[in-house]
Amino acid sequence: MSDRFNLYGFRGDDIDEVERLISDTLEVEFTSKESSFKGGEYFSHRGSGRFEITIETNFTDDEGILSMPEFPLYSTLIFVSYVNSEVERRLDAQGEIDLLRSEVIQ
Repeated sequence: MSDRFNLYGFRGDDIDEVERLISDTLEVEFTSKESSFKGGEYFSHRGSGRFEITIETNFTDDEGILSMPEFPLYSTLIFVSYVNSEVERRLDAQGEIDLLRSEVIQ
């Protein structure tokens, strides 16, 4: 695993659809979770090592601010920590999601 974090976005707002799409693309299973800090329902998958994916809504908080205001066109966000090249390749080839940010984890 590399020490990188990637953020992907999906323009549609059906988080269940995104979970199925990513699950099929990466051949992984997600756990449905609930958190007011993440806008309600979200999905999480932990792989080997520190590899983790969460699928969350780009929700509007009580003050009317999006959780990721720099990406207002993306209703659903996919956070991938300790991403590897195979996961990147599959997600990039998927076509319905966009890479929004990639950074080295310090």
